[in-house]
Amino acid sequence: MPALCRQKARASSGLDPIDDSLLRSLRKAGRIIRMPEQTNREEITLQVFERLVELAALELEPAEAKYLRRQLNNQLTAIHELEAIPLDESSPVTTHGVPYTPAIRPSTRADEWLPYPHPEDILGQAPEQVEGYIIVPEIPHTELE
Repeated sequence: MPALCRQKARASSGLDPIDDSLLRSLRKAGRIIRMPEQTNREEITLQVFERLVELAALELEPAEAKYLRRQLNNQLTAIHELEAIPLDESSPVTTHGVPYTPAIRPSTRADEWLPYPHPEDILGQAPEQVEGYIIVPEIPHTELE
């Protein structure tokens, strides 16, 4: 596929166009083994999206719904691209990019309760209080079946 066609295809999919020379250099360096195939297949179909909107009790205009569904599908595409990156099996799993070994981790501070020096300032802001307790109005509710 010519470079211009690839860029137009990526741009129409909502993703940023990638420079072909950058892709070639990354492939040569072994940083990219393969790129996932770009398809027009949407994982979140209109039917699934409408069900999600119903479950979330959202009220969306048609333009908002179209935009949100496209963005969700773009995020799934990005996740699949990340999944395609080969990783060394011996690499430890972390929640961030910096190794946080016990040797460099700061010690945990003691969990000490310290009373607020002027509780009357806080209580003075409450609309109603009794004997140092803030009175909260009852929240009306209905019983679920």
